[in-house]
Amino acid sequence: MRLDQFGGTEGNLSRVNLHVIFDPAIEVEVIEAQFLNALNSQARLSPSYQQLGWKGVITRDSLADFGQRIKQSVPQDRINQYGTDLEEGFNNLNVSLAAVQSILSGPYFQGKALLGIGKTEWAGIKWTDQSIAAKKTVINSADLVFTAFSDVTRWTKDVSLLRDNNVTHKLLDCSDAHHFSNSSQDMRLGKCQTWMNTSPTFAGLTYALREFDRRVFVGLEPPALARVRKNPERFISSVTVGSNKQNYNLFDYSIPLNAGFVAVVGNKGQGKSALLDCIALAGNSSRNKEFAFLNTSRFLRTPSAKIAEEYSSELEWANAAVRRVKLTDEHDRSAPVYVEYLPQKFVERVCNIDPTVDEVDEFESELRAVLFTHISEEQRSGEKTFDDLLSQKKRVTQETIDRLREELGELVSSYTSLANFRAENLATDVDGRLALKEEEVQAATTALDVERERLEQIDSESNGNLHLSNLKQRAEVLASQGSSLAQQRTENEQSQAQAQQNLAQLEVIAQRAASLHEDATALNTQISALVPDAEPYISVDIHAARYEAWRSAAENQVTALQNGHEELLRKIEIHEEERGKNDDELAVADSVRERVRQRMLQAQERLASLIGDEGDQESLTGLKELRLRISEAPADMDRLREALIEKSGQIHSALNAQLAAVESLYAPASLFIETSDVVRNVGLEFNAELRILPSWRNIPNSLDGRKNSEYIDWLADLPQHLEDADWEMLGPILQEALIRLEQPGSPGEPFRNPATALRTNATLREFMISMLDLSWLEVRFGLTGDGRPLSQLSPGQRGLLLALFYLVVDRRTTPLLLDQPEENLDNETIASKLVPALHEAAGRRQTIVVTHNANLAVVGDADQIIHCQLREDQFTVSTGSIADLDVAKFALNVLEGTKPAFDNRRDKYEAFPELALQR
Repeated sequence: MRLDQFGGTEGNLSRVNLHVIFDPAIEVEVIEAQFLNALNSQARLSPSYQQLGWKGVITRDSLADFGQRIKQSVPQDRINQYGTDLEEGFNNLNVSLAAVQSILSGPYFQGKALLGIGKTEWAGIKWTDQSIAAKKTVINSADLVFTAFSDVTRWTKDVSLLRDNNVTHKLLDCSDAHHFSNSSQDMRLGKCQTWMNTSPTFAGLTYALREFDRRVFVGLEPPALARVRKNPERFISSVTVGSNKQNYNLFDYSIPLNAGFVAVVGNKGQGKSALLDCIALAGNSSRNKEFAFLNTSRFLRTPSAKIAEEYSSELEWANAAVRRVKLTDEHDRSAPVYVEYLPQKFVERVCNIDPTVDEVDEFESELRAVLFTHISEEQRSGEKTFDDLLSQKKRVTQETIDRLREELGELVSSYTSLANFRAENLATDVDGRLALKEEEVQAATTALDVERERLEQIDSESNGNLHLSNLKQRAEVLASQGSSLAQQRTENEQSQAQAQQNLAQLEVIAQRAASLHEDATALNTQISALVPDAEPYISVDIHAARYEAWRSAAENQVTALQNGHEELLRKIEIHEEERGKNDDELAVADSVRERVRQRMLQAQERLASLIGDEGDQESLTGLKELRLRISEAPADMDRLREALIEKSGQIHSALNAQLAAVESLYAPASLFIETSDVVRNVGLEFNAELRILPSWRNIPNSLDGRKNSEYIDWLADLPQHLEDADWEMLGPILQEALIRLEQPGSPGEPFRNPATALRTNATLREFMISMLDLSWLEVRFGLTGDGRPLSQLSPGQRGLLLALFYLVVDRRTTPLLLDQPEENLDNETIASKLVPALHEAAGRRQTIVVTHNANLAVVGDADQIIHCQLREDQFTVSTGSIADLDVAKFALNVLEGTKPAFDNRRDKYEAFPELALQR
């Protein structure tokens, strides 16, 4: 029909085309009688030809007659600008949109007709203040808009323009057929390139228009068909489950499978999970131990297993390949996994794991497996799993971390030794002992002075005795020689010790050089395996001759020193003999003097013993050294504590370097998550981070609760003190932890030996290393949902997140099977979050979902619905599009609880005006 709306310029006006598409179920006679005849009274002539006064019934002949009258009314020199009589009559007979709508709203056609508007003529209507309302009314009254594209690449842009103008954007490419398909003209049957994912029925057309954005495509080839064409081996075309033997009828069906979103519905126990298990088994799913139906507690239990062995499941792929297995077969580890399957039992198990109890969080392992799909083959370095690749990336920095932890252990040993020293040596005790020792030294000094004066008096009185004087002089010479020999022996022994130490160090260096050579050889061997015919990467030259010369010289030095030591011992022995003889002669010559001299020597020995050296803590010198160490110990401990924190900080820096080394692994997935509307819709955010592991809780367990109750609680809550594991926050807290270990009360309290704060079965060294080596920090990826850590999400939220990862984040294109992903989710979450994810997944991979929820199958606009039933001990299936009447009926019964129940709910909802408006 031609509407009484005009488009084009003032000099070239054209009427807007209106098409009515009727349900083929309506008889032609009904259309003629109830539609065409009703239009007779409504039709209007074009204003230019109203004076012709034509009022015929609309038929082919009457329209030709009207056209003839029009042509007779124009000048003969313009008659060649007109078409045939029929064309001119048709073009100048107009109908109003309101008249057509009124007729179609009647009982004969309501819900059985669609209106289509020609875009080209409609676009010619000017956007003026006078015409804008009429222009919008015309197009918004239509169910579809059509045109004949000369360039179909314009379709997407034109749809966007219509949508931006807030008018009907459901634009189709039509042939605008003025010729038959065998014509060479452009406007011919079959020229259009409109594709619809629906049943080829009137209901299918209506449904495709309702779901226009998902089910209509204009172009050479829809993306859905292109995916199958390019990768036919990744799409299952059909599944067949049955037996070759008679009387085995539990399974006996073959179902074609859509390459997009397939919803499997049915009441409980009707075979939905059985079908999904059969597809998963034939697809070699690795999760066969958690199948809902094909398991040893149900269909595979004894003696049913013998029956199950008679059935098989067969998948045919779009490339015509076939894989068939018995229902009792296991997962074939030697073959690829052709499908990804998330059984409900598996999802419930991994989503109910308590990360505060379990050492390995299988839920996060699943997420990492999905993240691994974003890493290209070149970047995987030959590794098969995310964790293996992560370990490889960590390996280099781990060597640095191990070395730093060894150095930390040495510092901890120094710290514990100093702590024990402080605990065992109190300044007050040493001060008392030192005072007593000084009194003893003073008394010994006085006694020595008395004996020395007596000896000097005797020597003064005996100066005239020449023999005695010679003996005295000889004694002094021998004493001087003895001191010199003793000094030489000491120096010799020190030289021997140093030479022996040098020799030992040479041997250590030689061993390390040999080990270095072995490591270089091993690394070169690895490189040769990776790069054939490669030149040696590492060269280690060991000059064995030089080492042998150095070692021989060191051994000769040791031998010479040992010989010199033996010679000194002989000289000292001879000297002692001479000295003894001289002393004996002195004793005979002057017995009184000798007694005095002996007392003086004893007094000297006594004083020397009391003064002692630094190594003798019972001597005055040793006590002074001890007192100095005690006074310096607090500052030394402060320096050691700072060194410990610094070393721990270096370990933290190495962990950060490790974090940077592996962060590139997460970059592709992180970028995807940031840019994905569907994933962002659930508040999912991603970052790689240093995370405090649950093993931290083991550290306070080493403390004695009777002495450290507050300290234990504070230490156990350390993760709560931190916003993150940055060293700016972590370092000061660890330093405070050490100080509180030494001072259980407020700062400034007396020092406490940290070892006394521990249980009897714990050591201070182990406790401090476990706290400072940061082994309770791990480089991990951090994911949050709605701003909360994964550990704080409910099982339902975790299940949604897992499903979203497989639906949206997973880059694999193998078929995905989901068993009731809507479990534990409310309808709003299903509609707003899970359904968009299913649409996105179905745009990349075949997605087959078992569901009880209408939001998933109907609102989710499944491409195919499979209805499962158990009838007379036989699983049966029926399948089709939601646009098919039979499919719509069983979807309504199963998912909505029958039509009366659905109508009842709808009527109650519409009792609220606000809800009615929201429709």
